[in-house]
Amino acid sequence: DPSIVGRTVVVDGVERRVAGVMPHGFAFPDAQTALWIPLVLDPAHTASAAFDFRGIARLRDGVAPAAAQRDLQQLLPRVPVVYPGRLTVGAITATHMQAVVQPLRDVIIGGAGRTLWIVLAAVGILLLIACANVANLFLARAEGRHRETAVRRALGASRGALLGDFLAEAVVVATIGAALGLGAAWVALRALQVLAFGASIPRLADVHVDGRVLVVTAGIAAMVAFLVSALPALRAGRASLARMLAGDTRSATSGRGRHAVRRGLVVAQVALALVLLTAAGLLARSFQRLQAVDPGFRAEHAATFRVVLPPAAYRTAADVGQVVDRVLDALRALPGVQAAGAVTRLPLDEEARQDSAVFLEDRPLRPGMMPGIHEIVFVTPGYFRAMGIPVIAGRVFDRPATGADPAQLPRELVVSKAFAERYWKGQDAIGKRIRMNPADPWSTVVGVVGDVHAQGLDQPPTDAVYSPLVTVAPTGSSYAPRQLAFVVRASGAASTLATGARRAVEQVDSSLPLYRVQPLAELLARSLARTTFTLVLLGVAAVMALWIGAMGIYGVLAYLVSLRTREIGVRMALGAQAAEVRALVARQGARDALLGIVAGLAIAVASMRLLSRLLYGVSPVDPVALAGASVALLFTALLASWIPARRAAALDPVEALRAD
Repeated sequence: DPSIVGRTVVVDGVERRVAGVMPHGFAFPDAQTALWIPLVLDPAHTASAAFDFRGIARLRDGVAPAAAQRDLQQLLPRVPVVYPGRLTVGAITATHMQAVVQPLRDVIIGGAGRTLWIVLAAVGILLLIACANVANLFLARAEGRHRETAVRRALGASRGALLGDFLAEAVVVATIGAALGLGAAWVALRALQVLAFGASIPRLADVHVDGRVLVVTAGIAAMVAFLVSALPALRAGRASLARMLAGDTRSATSGRGRHAVRRGLVVAQVALALVLLTAAGLLARSFQRLQAVDPGFRAEHAATFRVVLPPAAYRTAADVGQVVDRVLDALRALPGVQAAGAVTRLPLDEEARQDSAVFLEDRPLRPGMMPGIHEIVFVTPGYFRAMGIPVIAGRVFDRPATGADPAQLPRELVVSKAFAERYWKGQDAIGKRIRMNPADPWSTVVGVVGDVHAQGLDQPPTDAVYSPLVTVAPTGSSYAPRQLAFVVRASGAASTLATGARRAVEQVDSSLPLYRVQPLAELLARSLARTTFTLVLLGVAAVMALWIGAMGIYGVLAYLVSLRTREIGVRMALGAQAAEVRALVARQGARDALLGIVAGLAIAVASMRLLSRLLYGVSPVDPVALAGASVALLFTALLASWIPARRAAALDPVEALRAD
């Protein structure tokens, strides 16, 4: 509403005037952002601050991102000088810190680009299969009209005129198909925007069936109409006019060359269908493997929500620690709640992630060596129980006494099993000392907890370091993060916790808004959303390809049976049994299917490596997926061949011999 311009709103205890309203649908840089506030960095108040900002810049023409990255790298050592605090020049040198410049398009699209290209390739393959099928039908129709075509040629019709007639028919078919396709696309798009796995595609909500889609669809329909009509028109123009006028259907329509084209199109359909079936099979097996991965936490009966604590209301780290304890106490008091905890970053969630260099006391770095970079997760003592993360050795943090001075708290850390095995394999990690900054005092490892796949189920367990929510800087000042996620575990369904959680937070501070309130299982499901999205679309494409391929085999065999009616009648009159006739027709369908399967296997083996980044625990040339796709296609081909074969075996020999 533009009328809001000039009004005053209170943000974090500060009155601010609304200067402008962004256009409807604007969702940059974050779809969840509703307010943009001027950013002011005050060097006088940065000693205990942690900055995690993403700069956005428009490069001048001709300036590549790599060149901008080199310039920023040269400026990086000046940051601690201008803004003294936790980041020092020594830390930059010791950690080999690098400036990173990425195109904004890559940041927005992320890993979805490869997924969308694969889906587009699947759609293209399906279009080729459909074109081959329609072309086959047009060939059969054109050959059924060979006498009409011959008369028109004898009366002076040119090849262009014949092509125009075939093209007009193809345009009508393509137009109807395009209209039906647009309707199906509109319905499918709405379904994708509603279904959970559609959230894995960035900006999917902004996609609409608009004028550009109509233009592209019309162009594709016109191209398809031309392709499927050109071949029958050219063949009709080259056929012998004398034989066509004489009605020699066997020479005009039953030649091996003409059969070879139709059968070649069927083989192509089967080969392309096998590629889609193999891709869908690989993703299905990968999805099955991902679902079997233990994430390292128990998602059932747990819910989560996020809260941002405003600095105006909670000025010090002690204030943050106290309000978090009060919220956790209110959550634990809810009926059925078994445990509650707070954390800066949940597994499988990129929000509020913090990485840091980690220095080990018993592993001093040699000159030029780079320390390990690991994720630092700030947690409360009850977090591990609320998440269902087991304690393998030692203990977790103790809850500090109410009103305790953060400076007097013991410097303790908990590490993941993967972290302990990376640095102290075969040793006891308890009692080891580490720190995140060369100037920090050493902190003691008091516990080892189970591994968590924090980056994704398809990624190795995270080498994580867990720190108490309130920490002490070398200067003696304390620090606590203000963007927190709360986890609540209950004995009942997680979906019922939302109302109680809101009420518990309101009891502590009614001004704190909750966001991203969801069962923990939804977070786990969202980590599989992109694989689910690709699997569903490729699965739909594979089923459609299988169906179209079966229709192609059925259509060709049915047409060939109609051409060989007299031959079948002669065979049956000479004593051929119905089973032999059925086998004769079925063998032809099976032979075409086998040729297509062989060709499809070669294409699949060569192309499935493009799926390797989307697969987990499955080889791109997985024999189970290849064999499964081949068996499914062969079975479908035999099923499609059975109806024409049965029809051929049911012919009356007398009527068949009378057929023209």
